[in-house]
Amino acid sequence: MKRTLIATALSLCSAGVLANSFQHQTNLDYQWGDILNADLRSYNLSHQFYLNPVQAANNMPLAEAGFLSRSSSLLFGYSYNQFDFGNLGKTSLSGWSLGGEYRDVNHNFYASLLWTELNNSDDRVGQASLGYYLDPSWLLKLDVEHLRPDGDGSVTQYGVSTKKLMTLAHGDFISVEASYMDQANSSLGRFGVAGDYYFGRNLSLGLAYDWTSKGVFDSESDAFTVRGQWYAMPNLALRAGVTFDSLETGDDLYHLGASFRF
Repeated sequence: MKRTLIATALSLCSAGVLANSFQHQTNLDYQWGDILNADLRSYNLSHQFYLNPVQAANNMPLAEAGFLSRSSSLLFGYSYNQFDFGNLGKTSLSGWSLGGEYRDVNHNFYASLLWTELNNSDDRVGQASLGYYLDPSWLLKLDVEHLRPDGDGSVTQYGVSTKKLMTLAHGDFISVEASYMDQANSSLGRFGVAGDYYFGRNLSLGLAYDWTSKGVFDSESDAFTVRGQWYAMPNLALRAGVTFDSLETGDDLYHLGASFRF
């Protein structure tokens, strides 16, 4: 559970927000909630460096500039998590991640790698993807996740995911995502669908639904997320969200974040 919380927190940090021309993006995120009889406070910092300047097209959502630009990047993230058990005391966990994405405007291929570790622990998570742009705004990926929980051996899981950005009338857009990952050493699979509606370039509101199931519809557990993002300035984004019945804990988690690019 501790590994999953860290990995989830770090992955939240890696969501991109971008400027008309930029090479750096720094993200700050804060999560909180009452989980497993503890009060969670999670602080996350990440920085993404693009090997080539990213240009945000004037007629596309600012949040999707990295997805559309095909610029390769490197990512570093750090997370600090504090659990308050009341009279039983407090404990903290920290972790870091390092990775990157490879893509280029001269071809349609995509690759990514992310390595996550917990400090003072043997917990490790490795995630890799190979993908292909079916068109400039549609990416299809094969995903691999290697888990090595502290003292529990290791497992490798396989999945598939896709993302499509569609242009609507009157300058609005919608981004649709779907994913599946098998759950090693069980008969369950993890499914996810999400959509973000862009009211022009600066503002978006999204919904996500994740569930584990033996089939597609017979869910064992599920989680529902409401999220939003607003570009207050071309280089500054603010975001918020809430997840009801988190898959990892069964409890609600709240999220606030900001991103700056330069």
